[in-house]
Order: sequence, then structure tokens, then C-alpha cells
Amino acid sequence: MRKLVLVKHSMPEIERDKPASTWRLSDVGRRRAGVLADRLRSFNVDLIWSSREPKAVETADILATTFNVPVRLADGLEEHHRDDVPFLPKRDFQCAVEAFFHHPDQLVLGSETAKQACERFTASIENVIKTGQKDSIVVAHGTVISLFAASVAKVHPIDLWHQLDLPSFVVFALPSMDIQEIVGNVATPNVAD
Repeated sequence: MRKLVLVKHSMPEIERDKPASTWRLSDVGRRRAGVLADRLRSFNVDLIWSSREPKAVETADILATTFNVPVRLADGLEEHHRDDVPFLPKRDFQCAVEAFFHHPDQLVLGSETAKQACERFTASIENVIKTGQKDSIVVAHGTVISLFAASVAKVHPIDLWHQLDLPSFVVFALPSMDIQEIVGNVATPNVAD
């Protein structure tokens, strides 16, 4: 049975004066991505898919090195469009994202609604699935992964979003889209942060 593995990118270096879509991985993020690669070794892939955001591309590159496969960037896999939102303290950001999930048809955060972000991401994931004959690993972002999982597997998006750390992953069976596994945190005590 084929699998779809949606990976939330590893930990970025936060640059408060720049949009999150431009952030790159931190040193801790690169180490954690290596742990993630080890955790994903059991999957049978011939390439790694990624959003075009630098933190996702860098995570995908680390995975691709482990698997000895190429990375393919795809439009539509990027995070919910919110480059116009200034950096927010953690609690304020969490509240804003929760409002985004609670009001999927309303523009409450950034420049697209939750419904629009989910439709865009879902269309891209459908293209990934059609393209592959093996398991598909896609490096993306927590909000859109949570929206997608809620739409196909009926999980609660806010609960999943809170569960997904940097990095983390969700495994879906294909074609049923049943969730097989959620790994909310791949960092282990053996990885020095």
C-alpha cells in the first residue's frame, strides 16, 4: 500500500523583521532534519517534494541526501499566505491561527482564507499523488497540513496544528487517506539542541 507522508519543515532561524516564508533553517533545525530523515527511512520514495519556502527546501534537501533522491519543488505547497502579517508574540499568533481555523470562509489572517489555502494545497497534493508510483514524501507547513488532514481524514485542525512540532509528520494510506501515524515531534533526547 502506498503512503503519503506530509512533513512539517524543521525549525527555522526566526527573523522578526522578515516574512516567515523567507526564513531558513537554524542549526538546531538542520540537526533535527537529520533525525527526521532517519525516522523516514522505511518509506520507499524516488523523490522528495517540497514547497518553495527556504526552510522547507532545506529540510527536503536533507531528506533527499539520506534517500539519495532528487527534490522537486511544487507550487501550491507553501504555507497559508500571511506575509503581510507582522511578527506576533507566540500566544497572539496562536490565537490568530485558531481564529483562522474557526472561520474558514472569512479572511481573518493574511491574504487567503482557510478554505482557499486548503483548496490550493489539496490540488497540489493531488498532483503529487498522481505523479508517483511509490510513497510520496512532501515537505510543507503546519497550517496547510492541518487543513488538509481535517478535510480528508476528519481530524480537528486546531488539535493537529498544536500537535505538530518542528519537524513532524503525518502518514496517510493511499488511496483511502486514512491517517496511519502522526509523529508530532521527531526530536529525541539524544539530539542536542
